Amino acid sequence: MKIEIKSILEVLVYFVAAASIAVIITTNVSIIFLHPFAVDGISWGEIMSDYRRLLIYLQSPIANQLTFRYLPISSNASEHFSMVRCFLIINEGVCLTSWGIVISKIKHEKKRSQLIMLVSLIDYLCLGLLIISGLTAIDFERTFILFHYLLFSDNKWIFNPQTDPIIMGMPPTFFLKLFGIWLIITIAILGYLRFYNRQKLFSGKFRS
Repeated sequence: MKIEIKSILEVLVYFVAAASIAVIITTNVSIIFLHPFAVDGISWGEIMSDYRRLLIYLQSPIANQLTFRYLPISSNASEHFSMVRCFLIINEGVCLTSWGIVISKIKHEKKRSQLIMLVSLIDYLCLGLLIISGLTAIDFERTFILFHYLLFSDNKWIFNPQTDPIIMGMPPTFFLKLFGIWLIITIAILGYLRFYNRQKLFSGKFRS
């Protein structure tokens, strides 16, 4: 029972570590998937420049205020991005902490039964992620809206394209692609951790 609890907790830390770093990577590659849109008098290069400013703001603990050079932005949008920034900064702290735990844990020699348990639990976790993600993708737009209602206490996440044209570059398909990228990265990292523990199992690097 003690080994099972330890293994479950360790795999949960694996998941938090994998998911949190996947969020960081996905956020930074999101610019690749920004949906092209047009605003009178503003070039696509200028729009991309403002989106880069947004990415820096969202991930920088020392950034004070979000300002765009070219695109207009309302106070509601600024407040919403400020809340998103809080979540992302917290995620960065979680990422550093969880990876510190993961690195310390994988260095410790484990019993054979614990290694077997870890490999099996990672398999179940990945399978569960794939099933939940598949169900989410069936009606992603509805899930996306529900997610925002649960996460945010106001409606400031509902942008008006007239006052906040940046939203035109982020339709539901944009976030669906980002969700897919996050899922792939998360499962890939979990797969590596599974492989690492499996190699220790087959190489005999465990306590009897």
